[in-house]
Amino acid sequence: MTTKSYSTDLRTRVINYLQTGATQRTAALIFNISKTTVARWSLIYKDEERIEAKPRGGSCGKVDKILLSKFVKNNPDKTLVEIGKHFGISSVSVYKRLKNLGFSYKKKLYIQGSEC
Repeated sequence: MTTKSYSTDLRTRVINYLQTGATQRTAALIFNISKTTVARWSLIYKDEERIEAKPRGGSCGKVDKILLSKFVKNNPDKTLVEIGKHFGISSVSVYKRLKNLGFSYKKKLYIQGSEC
């Protein structure tokens, strides 16, 4: 489950409210957030003078999207495994990246008994 950070506006209002002399408990009740969150924000503000949330991490991917797209367009007959070996990543990673780029996998139609 992923969650979003609270807005900087809410954090600012909570910190400003605490600076008026209010307790963390009342701030938590008024702004409808947990006391632990209020305490953490207060501590961070006192130590680092920072209100905004830290940027969230995430993977950028090992393969450049443009390079992958060009490779697939120039080599349409390559399998996911072959593409993965070329770039040094797994076939699942190739599949996910290609899906995000809008590529789809289509099998050739083969009718049994015909030589199409």
